Amino acid sequence: MVKPILNLDEKHYEPLDLESQIYAMWEASGAFTADNKSKKPPFSIVIPPPNVTGRLHMGHALNNTVQDTVIRYKRMDGFDALWIPGTDHAGISTQSVVKKQLDSQGINYLDLGRDKMIEKIWEWKEKYGGQILNQLKRLGSSCDWTRTRFTMDEGLSRAVNFAFKNLYDKGLIYRGNYIVNWCPVDRTALSDDEVSTKEGGEPGHLWHFKYPLADGSGHIQIATTRPETMLGDTAVCVHPDDERYQKLVGKNIKLPIVGREIPIIADSYADPEFGTGCLKITPAHDPNDFQIAERHNLPKINVMTETATMNDQVPERFRGLDRFACREKIVAEMKELGLLAGIEERMVPVLRAERSKAIIEYRMSDQWFVKMRPLAEMALKASEEGKVKLFPERWENVYRDWLVKTRDWCISRQIWWGHRVPAWYHKTTGEVLVDITTPERVKKSPDEWRQDTDVLDTWFSSALWPYSTMGWPEKTADIARYYPTQLLSTAKDIIYFWVARMVMTAMTNVGEVPFKHVYFHPVVCDEDGETMSKSKGNGIDPLHVIEGATAQDLTGPVYEARPANMKDLLARIEKSYPNGFKGVGADALRITLLSLNSEAQQVQISFKKFEEIGRRFIDKLWNATRFALQSFTDIPAASVGEAPAALEDKWILGGLDKCVANVRSSIDTYKFNQAVETLYHFFWDDLCDYYLELIKPRIKNGSPEEKRRVLMTLGEVLSAVLRSLHPITPFITEELWHHVQPKLVGGDLLSKEDKELASAELCITAPYPKDKGRFDAKVNEEFDTLREVIRVLRNTRVHANIPPKAELTVMVLASDKKVQSLIASGQNVLTRGANIKSLTFVDTKPANSAVNVIPGAEIYVSLAEHLDVDAEIKRNEAELNKIEGKIVGLESRLGNEQFVARAPEHVVKIERDSLNDAKEKAVKLREALESLKAMKK
Repeated sequence: MVKPILNLDEKHYEPLDLESQIYAMWEASGAFTADNKSKKPPFSIVIPPPNVTGRLHMGHALNNTVQDTVIRYKRMDGFDALWIPGTDHAGISTQSVVKKQLDSQGINYLDLGRDKMIEKIWEWKEKYGGQILNQLKRLGSSCDWTRTRFTMDEGLSRAVNFAFKNLYDKGLIYRGNYIVNWCPVDRTALSDDEVSTKEGGEPGHLWHFKYPLADGSGHIQIATTRPETMLGDTAVCVHPDDERYQKLVGKNIKLPIVGREIPIIADSYADPEFGTGCLKITPAHDPNDFQIAERHNLPKINVMTETATMNDQVPERFRGLDRFACREKIVAEMKELGLLAGIEERMVPVLRAERSKAIIEYRMSDQWFVKMRPLAEMALKASEEGKVKLFPERWENVYRDWLVKTRDWCISRQIWWGHRVPAWYHKTTGEVLVDITTPERVKKSPDEWRQDTDVLDTWFSSALWPYSTMGWPEKTADIARYYPTQLLSTAKDIIYFWVARMVMTAMTNVGEVPFKHVYFHPVVCDEDGETMSKSKGNGIDPLHVIEGATAQDLTGPVYEARPANMKDLLARIEKSYPNGFKGVGADALRITLLSLNSEAQQVQISFKKFEEIGRRFIDKLWNATRFALQSFTDIPAASVGEAPAALEDKWILGGLDKCVANVRSSIDTYKFNQAVETLYHFFWDDLCDYYLELIKPRIKNGSPEEKRRVLMTLGEVLSAVLRSLHPITPFITEELWHHVQPKLVGGDLLSKEDKELASAELCITAPYPKDKGRFDAKVNEEFDTLREVIRVLRNTRVHANIPPKAELTVMVLASDKKVQSLIASGQNVLTRGANIKSLTFVDTKPANSAVNVIPGAEIYVSLAEHLDVDAEIKRNEAELNKIEGKIVGLESRLGNEQFVARAPEHVVKIERDSLNDAKEKAVKLREALESLKAMKK
């Protein structure tokens, strides 16, 4: 048996040192490593590879807790479970990080050249690139670390080249000079999914310009949000049915400032309702204009450099100007020329790069593209046939809609860090060779060829992840056994970036979907519902939650970055934790996240929730197990055959089976909050609050046979609870297993069905509990009636301030004969559960008694022998007066419109919560007073 680490004499569970030791033990045992020669059924997951530049954030914590819960559950349930870890090279992000590092040293990366810069990036990666994987271990992630992959390692790089050539040979990858989204900061093309606009747009203007007709007969008026692009105009477009301009179609206008004559054309794309109905056409700087130019054979003039400054295609006085400085100069000149017809302020859709946040420019560029339509059709068919199922189901339509509307994917990037495009060009003829490795013709005449300088979009390599990590394109044992994977757990943000592309490329490269299920977890938000992010400064570091954070940590860079309009996050943290936050451990973090992880689109968290939900539950599990294990002393070597199971034994075992069945169903359908809720209520409400209390007298005073029966039942339930909780709270359950298991084995307390547990030294490899079919609705109904009686008697004891050890005199006035029969037959349970001296049935309401009503009966408790009724009335009246005064004050403050308008939102919320609490307390006090006064009548 494995020796426990902690001493159960300790009343407080301290997780920090324990968790690192437990994790080291798991790794050393080989428990995480899958065996492709195993006879067990396979189950596989690939981790969404975090960026090598990344640090664990709460989204990672939630998603990896979900994956770890599933993989531990499957491992325990008899599967050969494989969870492949790894990291993504994150082309633009990583190059940017190293560039900034070099900038701080006064080194221009361009001066280093491509090869030296890549060397620098590899050095950085080897030093820092594994940090986030180590942080995932701190969370408890049980990945197969022997199979760790990196998107730039040798095997995956070969897979990328193989996939490129495969798609190219099938005519699904092509190169062309098209307009692309261009980031002037990172100086690279971006796909449509790497750019976004703020909902509702950003403040901007619509400028109205007059373009004179070349024949001097007048002018035509256009409207634009980007005046700087007019220098590249090659036409003005009107709708063919717009009667205002039909006579002008075919004429030319003289482009102001430039002096170039350009035609007026008719195309149905022009919107007569927008602006003046006349559309300036700048094919090299707008994708829609580009399409119009293709239809009308218009020239395409690029007027900007890759840094969004004006190039030598514009008049000399504008060259070198930033695009926005150029905009101001053009507007000023148009005004001087009398050609500025007006300016409208309006919200404008501004396209920004997701990473740099820079406003993108549309730019003509030679790029590599993937033809998406044929791939999307295959993916769409797989979805419609149910080969790939999305959870929650509402994402199915979102996913399919994108597949229907998707456009060709620009996969080339103008950076150095990444998979270099495996294409070579003949310097003289322009011939193109695409291959997995350097072609023989290139090797023989290297001076005649050059390799493409672009690298592939990071998402191109990530799209191959489910099978490239298993050794594809080679026919490996891992692919034969573990592909396709069973589950992908990820965020909805990358449903297009990654999920759809993985399905599309897999259908083409492998001929089979990459996964059967996709689970989308909610977005992690702060307690106010704001999405956690670095820019907002409202993120909670998972390691701060696990290990604790000093006041200095809580005012570090993450929090200092918050904008001025953040809702006093820092102030609230400092008020609640002036001396820092005490770490709650990984288990508390995990169970809190999963308990909140419903099918809603958001999960709101705070430091307080990790304490109230996570730490509270973990402490309860620790102390309840300590208490239960005190019973496993002097275990009698008796037969249980002469000690039939008591009602509470049947009830708890039936409840255990129902709990296990519900938890299994919840995890299988990715309803993790339901799994936690089911386990929480069974453990806390059923096992701790009732069963443990009911069996104390039987353990202390029962016969050897009865005591053994109780201990076998308790042992089975406790063992099953620990194993059921293990995928969710792995560290504490592993430690407690090493305390409980020796008692069960040494005391021969395992049933015939559970004898296999005798060899399960580690909880991580112990079998997950199964439903043994013992739930009995009749037993459950009977016990539920008795439990309700116990509950109301305990409440009466609390409200009347009756000491726990004082025995109660109970009278029952039953209106339902069935309920009366159940109470009569269960008096033994009631006596132990509520410390009853006597229980009698009466026909009339007894005097001087507190009453509680349950379905079918009124339960009375004699109070005369326990309290001074007059003194109790006086005490309750005084407390009620105090509460009512508080209510008046709070209502007055919240009724003050100036206070509500000026006070911080969270302060107003606190006051309203206080008012609601006070009102609830007042109601309970009035009810107590009514009961007390009734006793005197």
